[in-house]
Amino acid sequence: MSRHILGATLYIPATRPNIETTLHDEELGLRSAVICLEDSVGETDIERAQAAFEQFLRGHQPAGECRVYARPRDIAMLAWMLRQPGIEKIAGFVLPKITTTNIGQWLELLLNSEHAIMPTIEGEEAFDLSALQTMRAQLLPFVRRVDAIRIGGNDILNILGARRSKNRTAYDGPLGQVIRDFAATFIPAGFSVSSPVFEHFARFDILEEEIERDLEHGVMTKTAIHPDQVRQIHALYRPRADEVAEARAILASDALAVFGSNGSMCEPATHRSWAATIMSRAQAFGIETHENVTPIRVA
Repeated sequence: MSRHILGATLYIPATRPNIETTLHDEELGLRSAVICLEDSVGETDIERAQAAFEQFLRGHQPAGECRVYARPRDIAMLAWMLRQPGIEKIAGFVLPKITTTNIGQWLELLLNSEHAIMPTIEGEEAFDLSALQTMRAQLLPFVRRVDAIRIGGNDILNILGARRSKNRTAYDGPLGQVIRDFAATFIPAGFSVSSPVFEHFARFDILEEEIERDLEHGVMTKTAIHPDQVRQIHALYRPRADEVAEARAILASDALAVFGSNGSMCEPATHRSWAATIMSRAQAFGIETHENVTPIRVA
């Protein structure tokens, strides 16, 4: 599965009404969503959330490109979910608060399931490069089932007694090194990494800057908590027309070893992966066409 297909992953509390309407909103254009029974549900609402989830499974009709995941509260709740009629309609599960010591229990429970998984690392081990490498080794046998490694940004900051700034991107604070470590540890091994949520949904300017930084780091799916964020994230995932032109030239069977385009060197031997990523984004999200395309020339 392409890392870009998920797009903006909208988290929806299981207790929210009209979930099905949100999932099938063509204008919103969701590519992935998570029905959450974890942090977005209070302790006193757990039974109500479980009843709502059962009702959702009964009425849910998978359609279109939106992949729907469920986020259980703990391992016991995942076991309960797996027993529910209609659970086969769910694409997979977001596994919360994964650690090197509990990951085996989560994975063992899913051995006889074909569901995809998105492990969320959100504890102290997020700061420990050795622990991340251990988790990578633990997850490698399941790499084809892992749709993304998710970064629990708010939980990680909570360890530090901190919160996301309204005025700066994640890369300008403590999460910057965390994202870089996740990207360097997991992406070369074939995993996708999801960028943490930016909860200040009125600050579109900061979200835009953050997504640009995400793309620079090879991080190409992002948690969203508001429908307006979904639209903006998807718009920013559209590559520019000049990028698509360069990508096509790089991937062409008769491409020169080195050529110039828009004042930059293009080298298929080292830029092929980038070019494939650009084409994947264009196919999923369309092409940004506001800028003029300068003809590609031979260097």
